[in-house]
Amino acid sequence: MATKNKAGESPLVSVCVPVYDTERFLAKCLESALAQDFDRFEIVVASDASRGKDERGRSAKKIVKAAQRQSDKARKLKGLPPIPVKFVESYQNRGILETRRTLLCEARGAFVAFLDSDDEFLPGALLALHGAALQYGADIVHGEFVSGDYDSSGVFQATEVTKCGAIHHGVLDGNQIARSWSAGLLNGNVIGKLISRPLLERAFEKIPYTECTMAEDFLIFFYLSVHAARYVGISQKVYQYRVTSGVSSNRKIDSMRKWRMVCSAASAFADVSLMIKECQAEGILSDDDIEHMGKVTISYVANSLAQLRQRVVPELQEEAYAMLCEYWGEGFVKKVDAAIGRAN
Repeated sequence: MATKNKAGESPLVSVCVPVYDTERFLAKCLESALAQDFDRFEIVVASDASRGKDERGRSAKKIVKAAQRQSDKARKLKGLPPIPVKFVESYQNRGILETRRTLLCEARGAFVAFLDSDDEFLPGALLALHGAALQYGADIVHGEFVSGDYDSSGVFQATEVTKCGAIHHGVLDGNQIARSWSAGLLNGNVIGKLISRPLLERAFEKIPYTECTMAEDFLIFFYLSVHAARYVGISQKVYQYRVTSGVSSNRKIDSMRKWRMVCSAASAFADVSLMIKECQAEGILSDDDIEHMGKVTISYVANSLAQLRQRVVPELQEEAYAMLCEYWGEGFVKKVDAAIGRAN
């Protein structure tokens, strides 16, 4: 049975939606959230200086207003109260990490569910996630993903391999959470999860201001996993992930400021590496965990090199390579680059 919003009552869940040139998918994203059978929630949308438009030429702000009007009208006909929807906008691009921080600051719910603007919630997602949080006393609830994309006829086609799909079904307590994540047994994305607000606030207190478009979830979830009391993974599919539209996959990089946001992932890893040493000394993480984290670090550098060659405009590639070396260390970058060349 759905919970009801009442006048003056704080939402139980804040659905937080960052927008970064993905306006063409935003209406469908908001529709999936507003259709949830869990009424006591709000939606907060934050545009990261996004200048995208949908197929009707609408900005993010206009899309949000239209979705709210349509939802309010439909709910009024059913005798239901409206779902609060809030839109905030940054006029300077700051990257996904700081957009997520803004969303948390604007949110009022006891729990937060991040929903990227090119993805969708599946029916019953919030009810299942919040129900599990209460049932198990968990401050992180993790549901299953469906990955894929829409075909030319508008039908979502799931892929065989579920990206972001690593999940531990059942309960993990204390140090088990960080160890399972560092071992790759559960994914470190903040999407597809319900996270308690106090835990998120504690994580962001540890994270310095960082403008980046890569590794932000890695950084956030590291601190979540270290400080969380209880994680539970549920078997219900809650999140539909669009595999070809993410901010890290299709935006042309035509300025060094944009490229710096990719390179700044190194800052995230530098912050985490210091904390990892403390966790290892305290027995929270094992030598095998540390080894896995090293492989994750290499994969991010390899991904950055791939983006440099595929997305950075040709006239900036030499300068971009030098910046990547500046952030990660020239020797490390060249070592990873050579390994990629041997693999190919």
